[in-house]
Amino acid sequence: MSTKTRNFWLPILLLSSIMGIASLSWGTTTKKVISLREGPVTSPFSPALLVGNTLYISGQLAIDPETGKFIDGSMAQQAERIIKNIELLLKKAGMDLSHVVQTTVFITDFNEFGEFNQVYKKMFPQPAPTRATVQVVRLARGAKIEIAAVAVK
Repeated sequence: MSTKTRNFWLPILLLSSIMGIASLSWGTTTKKVISLREGPVTSPFSPALLVGNTLYISGQLAIDPETGKFIDGSMAQQAERIIKNIELLLKKAGMDLSHVVQTTVFITDFNEFGEFNQVYKKMFPQPAPTRATVQVVRLARGAKIEIAAVAVK
């Protein structure tokens, strides 16, 4: 490998190592779908994808995993159900909440932020994941909150 080629790839290899990317090959990447319920996924997106050592969790709503029904409760009730669902997805991937490195939170009313934040602080171990929280006009099913996450083994 020439010096010029090595100098091109070195920063990419270092960054991939830091980010936990298993391979830079141009071949196929193994993706494993993780979901709360058994059976085929019927939505047009995966609930969670395990790629190497990284689990990408789609935005979760307060859905009872046993019944598939939406829980129309308080901000705290919805946040707790969502984090428990994230925990179930993590468990299926051989992880737990301590593996979560980043969350994105969508809430419909910042007046309820404190209620959400108390649940978040109670459920996520320290050090807490990085987080972006944004207020949105509306969420699916009239939800008050939606949380997406990324976890790394």
